[in-house]
Amino acid sequence: MRVGATPFTLVSKRELGDHEWVRNKRDGCPAYLEDGEYEVPSYITRISKCQPDRPYGPQTVARITPNDVSSIFSFDIPASRADANCTLEFLFPRRDQLSNSYYKYEGGGTFEFTGYLAGSCPGPETTYNNQPTPGTFPPFPTIHMEPGFAYTIDVGPCMFAAGTCVAGCKSGLFHEHRFKLLTLAQ
Repeated sequence: MRVGATPFTLVSKRELGDHEWVRNKRDGCPAYLEDGEYEVPSYITRISKCQPDRPYGPQTVARITPNDVSSIFSFDIPASRADANCTLEFLFPRRDQLSNSYYKYEGGGTFEFTGYLAGSCPGPETTYNNQPTPGTFPPFPTIHMEPGFAYTIDVGPCMFAAGTCVAGCKSGLFHEHRFKLLTLAQ
């Protein structure tokens, strides 16, 4: 999910207001994001350190367990976004802000993000031992996240990924997490 800047710190954290989590009817994403201004994951899969050769195939829900299962998210970036900036934002609403979806969240909220090389994205054969090609930047430092906030993970030019896919892995260090709440705004 790295498309430009060097990953040293979290770009921003802001409270996710109830009004921001009203869903649009088209794809269930927050209504404050205008059509054509964001991408939802085109592919989600899991990898496991404990079962490093097991392919999980496409998934509809991300799952992260402590020091084992991670989820890889892939986004298709339209070629028309070559001159735009891309913002990777993790929307983590409180459960009471959701009306027709659910997530399970336990633990301290410690996460890691690792980006892959633009154009190198997961598929049905992806495993821990067969991940997409690593990106040119090191993994982000560990980030503490908690429900009720939106986290901007990265901002950078879309030109590196325009017309192809961009992917990254989200891992947890403590406790189990299941969710599908990641967007890429453009």
